[in-house]
Amino acid sequence: MTKLTEQKADQETGNKVDQDYSVATFVAFMTLFGSAQQALKSRMQEEAEKGLGPLHMRALCLCQRNPGSTQQWLVQAMGRDKGQIARLIRELEEREFLTRTADERDKRVWRLAVTAEGDEKCQWFSVIEAQLANDLFAGLGAKACQQLEHTLNQLRARITVEAES
Repeated sequence: MTKLTEQKADQETGNKVDQDYSVATFVAFMTLFGSAQQALKSRMQEEAEKGLGPLHMRALCLCQRNPGSTQQWLVQAMGRDKGQIARLIRELEEREFLTRTADERDKRVWRLAVTAEGDEKCQWFSVIEAQLANDLFAGLGAKACQQLEHTLNQLRARITVEAES
């Protein structure tokens, strides 16, 4: 074998190992994400509103932190499709946790606002979310958490690029 052929074989082997590692990492990430979602749902069961899950609560809390935001903004902030966000908003409105009002300048745009009852639910959810976050990440330390957050932000950016192409 020539030196160039050996280098090419080594590179192909390295690419195969990288692919295998990427797939294993992806499977571990998806499994962990699913487990974290389940743990959050379980912790919500005692006081949860029937039919409202973590996604509903995350949307509601985002609206609370960003008063007057629009449905389109929520679609982008949560990385979900318009139909799914429209259903979430409708369900939150039916529970009287959220209201929609027409924008003063553009009547086609709806502004979202959290009600007093919605504020209470956001506080409740934030406590549960913080407890789970502490249980999962407290032992990692600040530096490891910052590195993980950085990596997750890089992955989010890649997903955004992938979704746009």
